[in-house]
Amino acid sequence: FFQFLTDSQGFFYRPGTKIFFSLMYSTFWMNPVAYHVVSLILHFIVASLFFLLARKILRNNLIAAVSSILFLFLSGYSEVIFWVSSIGYLFNAVFTLSSILLFARGEEKKKNIYYVLSFLSIILGLFFHETGIVIPLYIVLYKFTNDENFKLSSLLKVRYIGIFMTIPLYLAVRLISQSHWFSGDYSYNLIKLPFNFLGNTIGYFSIVSLGPIAMHIYEPFRTFAKGNALITSVLLLFVAVVSVILYKKLNRKISKEQKRVILFGVLFFVISLLPFLGLGNITSRYSYLASLGFILVFAYLLKELYNYLKVYGRDVSIMSVSIIVAVFSLLHIIQFQQMQSDWRTAGNKSKEFFTSINELYTSSWSTNSIKLHFVDVPIRVGEA
Repeated sequence: FFQFLTDSQGFFYRPGTKIFFSLMYSTFWMNPVAYHVVSLILHFIVASLFFLLARKILRNNLIAAVSSILFLFLSGYSEVIFWVSSIGYLFNAVFTLSSILLFARGEEKKKNIYYVLSFLSIILGLFFHETGIVIPLYIVLYKFTNDENFKLSSLLKVRYIGIFMTIPLYLAVRLISQSHWFSGDYSYNLIKLPFNFLGNTIGYFSIVSLGPIAMHIYEPFRTFAKGNALITSVLLLFVAVVSVILYKKLNRKISKEQKRVILFGVLFFVISLLPFLGLGNITSRYSYLASLGFILVFAYLLKELYNYLKVYGRDVSIMSVSIIVAVFSLLHIIQFQQMQSDWRTAGNKSKEFFTSINELYTSSWSTNSIKLHFVDVPIRVGEA
């Protein structure tokens, strides 16, 4: 069993994803349509579960529906949808949202069966991707922002201890399977950790809000920051001071309800990215779950803007919010279509490559032990 959890090089292989691809390959072989249909179904389930969660946080069905629709328009995480190898993120997102909703249901109904199902959802999430290790933090965040009577001492209750036990259980399984832990781009540098944390936060926020186009701005900025550590430190200090000042000013003006929603969205965004913020690289697919936190706050601010502008007339407020939504959606839809074209081109190139290799060496497969060496193989087509 533990050998099954690692690949031939000793890297931890997500068992859920491994089983999924084994079943899909034995059933559909190399038919890409079947794989993409599964991705789309999972993406739709995530959007539906997000609606249920947003309804609990926003306490408004219309704004929750707007949130889930805007989530579907985002282009920053498109790689997760187009690239079948990223399907583990989709499964993980489904089980992450399921675990939160099931735990919330258990708190409402006071029935242990929901806590057990929430625990199993966390385990299944970890089976598909290691980002599931932060799922217990989502549950604590939900309780912290939605229950005024919640205290840190509540974490000593059996149900909370149970969900947090999934973390040492997962780490123990990885240890016993003798898998590699941190290496290459997937490692943390303690000296660079603060810079990576802040820089990656800005980068992921840009990707989520603006789409893949943000990478063309972010990458030069990151290169400049690496080569000018002193200037970067001064800039980060300045940003930190300005952020604290703005927080203090806004904290006095916004209501308790506004604080609750914004706090949940911001912390959901950060928790989703915790495993990645300290890394030395940034990848758009990591922003999938983080997008939910951003959209939650964005939709809520649109509602607040609508209420604020109502003093100038209902038509004015509707028109203003509609223009913002239209521009935001159009920005992402255009980029989404471009990425779709990139992935179609990449898929066709891959198909033609394998077909040509097969035709060139058909007689070699059965007669000789053949070894092929590929040099300078292109790995990207645009954003694909």
